[in-house]
Amino acid sequence: MRKPFVVACVASAVLFGGTASATTADAGQVPRMPAGSANPASGVQRSVLALVNERRRRAGCGPLSLDRRLTDAANEHATDMARHGYFAHDSRNGDDPGDRVRDAGFRWRRYGENIARGASSPYQVVQGWMRSPAHRENILDCRLREMGVGRALSRRRGAYWVQDFATS
Repeated sequence: MRKPFVVACVASAVLFGGTASATTADAGQVPRMPAGSANPASGVQRSVLALVNERRRRAGCGPLSLDRRLTDAANEHATDMARHGYFAHDSRNGDDPGDRVRDAGFRWRRYGENIARGASSPYQVVQGWMRSPAHRENILDCRLREMGVGRALSRRRGAYWVQDFATS
């Protein structure tokens, strides 16, 4: 019998000219990390990226690249949810995805987040997200250019997944 898993997403937030629709984060630019400066991605992160980029290619979008800061934000949130047994876009301290992405050092103009719980593989989590219109919308948003993936394991609840997207 297959174990069910749960997915949730927050729609992309947009920041224009100093006013925000979901957060008050600054719209300033942060330079991209020089090649080779980020920690190497895990096999799980590379697998999710490849699966997502294949779907984006089919939809006519450019590929996403992995960003260490987004991965840090995603891992931190996945770990917090797994450790404390909750499943939500807002952290226990009230931070939303835009706050976490900004706190990780990414000055975004647009962001999105997908979360899931219980998926056992990159393929299963991406398939689940693609079956949901809101999650698929984040994955296929051609205006988003970078992604981070986090995964944390809980003995009682399985894997917690976080996929953070952003554009600076």
